[in-house]
Amino acid sequence: MSPFVLTREALLQPWRLWTCHALQFGWTHALLNLGALAVPAALVRPRVWPRMALALLVLAPVLGLAILLHLGDAEYRGASGLACAAWALAGVHLARARESRMEGLVLLGLLSAKLLAEIVAGATFLPGGPGWVSLPAAHRWGAALGVVGSPLLAAGEGRKPKA
Repeated sequence: MSPFVLTREALLQPWRLWTCHALQFGWTHALLNLGALAVPAALVRPRVWPRMALALLVLAPVLGLAILLHLGDAEYRGASGLACAAWALAGVHLARARESRMEGLVLLGLLSAKLLAEIVAGATFLPGGPGWVSLPAAHRWGAALGVVGSPLLAAGEGRKPKA
């Protein structure tokens, strides 16, 4: 077992709360998560990207702790929870802005539909592959943390550059 995946040992080895999100179950898993992360990044302005990256860095260990509640003796790796956080961060951020309100509401609507479908079906959209097990709770926690953390994207928005 990798010393970087999320397991109960994360309480004694806290780096796992961050590193588990970078580890994937293979190239397909990594590409799906990168694609999911690219959607909100493409919708927000490039000047928001550093704040979004910082917000995800701050939310990653909190998400890791939340995932531990659902993990049992299993292990977690993947960025799908962080991708859901990014969708929520960007969705709330865009919905607050007059010029991009519709994009934000669509992003939040699609995320909500995904989460609701997972709750109703009791499984994720993608069943995984060999050794790849999806954890719907990571998606719900990621989305919730993204909404709660969305003020991090607004920090510094109203400041005018110094002359």
